[in-house]
Amino acid sequence: MAFVGAALVAPRGPRMTWLWGLLAASALLWPDRIASPFDGVPLDRIAEVVFIGAVFPALWAFHPRFLATRFARAAIVALLIWRATAAALAVQDGWCVRFDPSRPYAKDAKGAPHAWDLRADWRADDPACSAIMTRSYRTHREFPAWFFNLPPPNESWPVPEDLPPEATTGLEVRGFVTTSTPGVLDIDLGPGLNATLAVDGRVAASPVPLGPGVHQVAVSGTMTGTRWWLVPRWNGDELWSSVTATVQRPSTDTLTWRRWGRWIPPAITASFLFAWIVSALARVGSVVVLAWMVGTSLLLARLLTHDQVIAARWVIALLAAAAFVPVPPRLRNASGAFLLVGVPWTAFIATYTLPAIGVWVLYDWGNDYWMFQRYGYRIVMQGYWLEGGTPTFYFQPFYRWISGVLHAIFGDSSAGEFYWEGACLLAGAMLSFRVTRPFAGFRWGVVAAVAPLAVFSLSTASDLIGRGLGEISSAGLLSMAALCAIRSRGRSTAAAIGAGVLATLAFYTRLNNLLMAFGVAVFALPLWLRVRALARPLAWWRHVSWRTLMIVPAVIGLGLLGFAWRTWYYTGVFSVFHGTQRSIVAIWQPGMPLHTVLYWMGYNVMVVLSVSDPPRFDIYAAPVLVGAIIAVLSIAGLPRLRELPAAAVLFFFAAIAGSFIARGWAYPPRFSMHVIPITCALAVCGVASVLRRRRQIQHASEARGSGAPG
Repeated sequence: MAFVGAALVAPRGPRMTWLWGLLAASALLWPDRIASPFDGVPLDRIAEVVFIGAVFPALWAFHPRFLATRFARAAIVALLIWRATAAALAVQDGWCVRFDPSRPYAKDAKGAPHAWDLRADWRADDPACSAIMTRSYRTHREFPAWFFNLPPPNESWPVPEDLPPEATTGLEVRGFVTTSTPGVLDIDLGPGLNATLAVDGRVAASPVPLGPGVHQVAVSGTMTGTRWWLVPRWNGDELWSSVTATVQRPSTDTLTWRRWGRWIPPAITASFLFAWIVSALARVGSVVVLAWMVGTSLLLARLLTHDQVIAARWVIALLAAAAFVPVPPRLRNASGAFLLVGVPWTAFIATYTLPAIGVWVLYDWGNDYWMFQRYGYRIVMQGYWLEGGTPTFYFQPFYRWISGVLHAIFGDSSAGEFYWEGACLLAGAMLSFRVTRPFAGFRWGVVAAVAPLAVFSLSTASDLIGRGLGEISSAGLLSMAALCAIRSRGRSTAAAIGAGVLATLAFYTRLNNLLMAFGVAVFALPLWLRVRALARPLAWWRHVSWRTLMIVPAVIGLGLLGFAWRTWYYTGVFSVFHGTQRSIVAIWQPGMPLHTVLYWMGYNVMVVLSVSDPPRFDIYAAPVLVGAIIAVLSIAGLPRLRELPAAAVLFFFAAIAGSFIARGWAYPPRFSMHVIPITCALAVCGVASVLRRRRQIQHASEARGSGAPG
C-alpha cells in the first residue's frame, strides 16, 4: 500500500503497465521459503524495507514505462517462478517460535498468539508457530512479541501482569541445523530468558559440539522482565549465514540447490531494481535536476542519521528553492515535481523510519491508535475481515484494515505506517502542485508542492506521522481521489471509478470527511475555469466532464449502501452512522441556543484552520489560514483572487464543510490534515496572482515613464 499514493503521480504509460507493476509488487512481497536479503514479507531488514518500501514505489511513480521492457518482465516472471518453486519444494528456512502467555491476551483467542509473520501458520486459530526466526534477536524489541499490545480479552485496560516487565510468557523455539562439517553451536540467552537447550532430544549446555548431519534444536522456557536476547552462533559466527537452519527436517535432495538457490532472489531483485534506476536516471537527462535530487536527499539523510531532526524539517521547507532550478521543458510537469520534491521527501521518510525497522513498539494503552492496532490484529490474524473488530464503529473504521495490512507487510514494526503516511502526505503535495501549475506555472507549482510538506513538518502536526491514527490516511486518500478525478477528464472511466473508490475509502477512514468525499466530483470542472466564470454557467457547462460528475457520487453512494448493509448485518439497523460518535461530536446538540451553536461552529473552524486546539496563530501553519481567507475572498469577487481555479476553491469549501457540523478532540492537529493540501495550493495561487498583478503594474509604469507606447 505504501506505493499507491506515489504511483498516482506517474505519467500515463503503455497499457498493461499497472498490471506488471502489481505483478512486480507481488513478486517482491511474496514470502520466500528460502531466507535471503530479499525474501519477501515480513519486510524486517533495512535493505528490503528501503528498496521495496521506498525505492520501488518511487521508480514506479516516475518511470513506469520501464515495466514494459523485456528485461523487466523477464525479471518479474523469473522471481514469481522462483517463489512458486520454493513454496512447492523447499521446507521453510528458520526456526519456529511459539509464545505461550500466562494470561489471556485477545478476544476470541484460542491458542498461541500470532506475530505479524505470514510465513507462520497465520490462518490457524492455534498456530504451531507464532513466527519464523530467520535472524537473531539482540534486544527484547526485536522479538516478534507485538501481541503484548493486545490484552486483555475483555477489551478493557491491561493490568501490569499483562505487559512487560511484569508479564511472564512461555517461549518455545525449535528447528533443525544441517551442517556438512563439525562445529560448535552456541545459543546466547539474555538473563530475562529462563530456558533450557535440547539438541537431538537431549538437554545440553551451550556451547554444544555437533558433528556433520542434521540436528534437532529446541529452546524452551519463560520470559520475564525485558532483558531478553536470543543469539544463535555457529563456530562463533552468525548461525543464519553459516549453516542451514530449517523449521522441518530438510530432504537430502534439496540441500544442494538451496545453498546456492538462496542467492537467486537477491540477484534477480538487485538486477531488476538497478536496471530500473539506471533507466530512470537516463530519462531524467538533466545534470542539474539530478544534482538537486541527490544532493537534497543525501543532506536530509545525513541530518537525520546525526539526530538533527529539526534541521532536516527546515530542509523540507527549503525545498521550495527548487523553483529556481533550471528544469528542461519535458520535466516541467508532475514527474519533474516528483524528482525535485517527492524524491527528497521519500529519502526523509526512509531515513526517519530506520530506527523502527525490525522492532516492535508497546503502545500507550487506552489511546485511539492502540485500539486501531488491536482491531487490525483481529481483522488480519483472527480473520474478522467483514466485522472489522467491532459490530459498530465508535472508533473510525477503515484505518484498522490499513494498519493490519501494513503490519502483515512490514511485520511487527510500525515502519509500514510511516511509509504509508509519508505516501499520503506526498499525494497531498502532488495535488497541490497539480492544482497550482495550470494557474501559476511550474515554478509556483513546485512551491505549492513543498508547502503542505513544510506545514506538516514544522507545525505541531509533525508528531502525527507514524502515530497510527486515521486522519493522514483519509487526507491522502482524498488527495489521491482528486488526482484521479482530474485525470479522468481525459475520458478515462477507470480513473473516474478510481476517484470514487478512493473517496469512499477516505470517508470510511474518517467519517467526518463525507462531504469532502463528495466534493471530489468538483474536479469534473476544468482547472482553467476561473471563479468569476461560475456566474455564467452557459460559458462552461459544455466543458464539464459528466463522466466524472456522475461516476464519483454514484460510487460513493454504493459505498454508503454497503456500509449501511454491513451495519444492518451485525446490528439489525440499516444506517451509516449507527453506533458511531455522531451524537457526541455533533456541534448542534438538542436544546442548544443558536448563539452557542454559532460560537462552536466558529471555534471548530478556527481549530481546523489554525492547526491548533485551542485556536492560536502558528506562523508555520499560516499557509492554511491564508489559503482559507483567499478562498473566501475569491468567492466574494475580490479582483485578482476571483481568477483562481474554481474547482480548487469549491473543493476547499467541501473540505471545510464538515467542520460546521462535527468536531473532535484529542491530537488537535489531526483535524486539519484534510485541508492542508488544498489551502496551501490556494495560498500559493493567491500570492502568485497578486505578485503577477504587481509586476504588470510595474511594467506598465516603467513603459509610461520611458515614453514607450502603452
